Amino acid sequence: MKRFSRFFSCLLVVCMLVSCSFVSALAEATAATPAPVPEGRREVVFWHCFGGTIGEAVQRVIDSFNASQNEIWVTGIFQGAYDDCLTKLKAAVPAGTGPDMFQMFELGTTFLVNSGWTIPFQEMLEKDAAPYIKIDNIEPALRNYYTYNGKMACIPFNPSTPIMYFNKTAFTEAGLDPANPPTTFAEIAAIADKLTIKEGNRVTRHAMGLPIYGWFFENFLAGMGANYVNMDNGRSGHATAIEFDTSGAGKQIMETWKKMVDDGVIYNFGADNAASRDAFVAGQTCIILESTAQLKTLLNGIGGKFELGTAYLPSMLEKTQNGVIIGGANLWLCKQDNQQKVNDAWTFIKYATSAPVSAQFSMDTGYFCANMTAYDEPNFQTYLKENPNFLTAIKQLHDCPASFATQGASVGVMPELRAIFQEEAALYLDDAETLDDMLKNVAEKDNASIQSYNKTAYGE
Repeated sequence: MKRFSRFFSCLLVVCMLVSCSFVSALAEATAATPAPVPEGRREVVFWHCFGGTIGEAVQRVIDSFNASQNEIWVTGIFQGAYDDCLTKLKAAVPAGTGPDMFQMFELGTTFLVNSGWTIPFQEMLEKDAAPYIKIDNIEPALRNYYTYNGKMACIPFNPSTPIMYFNKTAFTEAGLDPANPPTTFAEIAAIADKLTIKEGNRVTRHAMGLPIYGWFFENFLAGMGANYVNMDNGRSGHATAIEFDTSGAGKQIMETWKKMVDDGVIYNFGADNAASRDAFVAGQTCIILESTAQLKTLLNGIGGKFELGTAYLPSMLEKTQNGVIIGGANLWLCKQDNQQKVNDAWTFIKYATSAPVSAQFSMDTGYFCANMTAYDEPNFQTYLKENPNFLTAIKQLHDCPASFATQGASVGVMPELRAIFQEEAALYLDDAETLDDMLKNVAEKDNASIQSYNKTAYGE
């Protein structure tokens, strides 16, 4: 497979390492010295997973809440990425040093439900005579994903789905219609030659960039109507094994993915999502897949270099089914003996998910709103008219068929399963193992992890 120059790749890696180190250090330094609690305020500790620009938006929500009343003081503490925060929770909560509330990504849901550490969101709603948000006002797909044992376990705070971003200017220059972007991977392959630019034998612009990210694979499965694990994706009983290795869906996805990499249609960024985004912003790829949450970041990076377009996630099938799985993160309320702490944390959660706050956070970040009433806010209405790209994720969500596949896999070790997939997929795409070996290795590792968890969590 043809690749960008060695110089560019090395320079990009160095820049990313420096940047990430600086941001991480700055975020940790900030988190280490939270603002002192004003005299007379009751402190509530909130662990979150955002640094950088989105972390600043989270802090604005906290600051506005603290300024809105004079009894409660929320201290927000950045705990690193989702996986890092989950690891810290697993150590802190049993030791009695956990937070009063926290943010966690969708993959941690089943584990947290089984942990017994949290109070179901719906249970709090049933006790609250005047909640800021009602169950019926939450996006149906979100209610579907986060409902366990008949109750919503948590309240979505920054939900997302993957969408396709494309360079509309490059499409126009190539004689393609940007108003009709490709809807399937086959259609992307068909137009790749028109979008690819070469200097001699070196490709300087690829049609598409795609990192090895388990979330994309999970969504490709959903788009095919295929489950990740058995027992109806773990929704009708405890999943005991993955299912995509025997259903044929995993094989079809990976064969298509590999062929497009080998044909030079897709540039393989490995597991480096940031490099994929950077290359797209630099005009070195014309199509990428990314979270809806990256819309603001990409627009800021592109500036006026080219016109950005968004479209539904393309299907691995010849016919698009538009199936996607929810991503992003949620707010969880911790069980504890101090009922005042519980009530105070709940007061903040209601505020953070209210229509005006949700609308502003969405505009500041690119995440869509869990609270559908937020879209009725006048300032958000104006924003949507001026930024039609933002509506793509919402329309895709509403067009998504409800099924076990799109509900997402319910399994307590989903973060581990995603990591296993990414490791094995990288070997396959780099010709270090065959597809059969990849699927066999994934199944062996995944199933062992699932069974180990089930033994501990359910005594199975």
